Amino acid sequence: MEVKAGCDGYDVNQLPHTGKAKPGDIRQSSLFLTLKASPTPTASHRVYYLMFKSRAARNDLLMGLRALLADLQIHEGVGVSQILNLPEGNEILVPLSEVYQVLDFERRNYDRILLMMLQGNTDLKEKEDELLAMRDKVEKMILESKEKERVQLEDSTLIMQLSKKLETLLMDNEDLREHNERLTERLVSLF
Repeated sequence: MEVKAGCDGYDVNQLPHTGKAKPGDIRQSSLFLTLKASPTPTASHRVYYLMFKSRAARNDLLMGLRALLADLQIHEGVGVSQILNLPEGNEILVPLSEVYQVLDFERRNYDRILLMMLQGNTDLKEKEDELLAMRDKVEKMILESKEKERVQLEDSTLIMQLSKKLETLLMDNEDLREHNERLTERLVSLF
């Protein structure tokens, strides 16, 4: 079983949504959790997408599931006593100081890994915050672009209307000049 944050391998906009979430809302992708289960004879591909109300709730479940999977792997793993297959009655004697050295070494490794995971968790949160900020910027830019396109469309419509009006005014002006010339010719012919 595999557990990942986000919609792994799927477009979040194509998933069903409820409540306030809009179909094109790109910010909601950080609310999903992907569970990939092992294939079975009846289902070769099993993927589950869970949507949460907040990233904190998603991250809590993500860490809990990962801890559970790690515990399962540790407890179901192969132990040293199973590898050696020592016959009954044969005991291996190891000096206690060597055992303490190995324990101290493993404890330091465990503490180091624990600190790395804690730091990685804050890094993950910071990167997700940055990602959300970038998505907000993209969304604002899209809205600004749509507004500019709308204004440009209105401007082009207004320009077309004004050009038609100018054309009709020029034609009327030409008609009036012709009419004025005819009237002037009549006046000249009468005198």
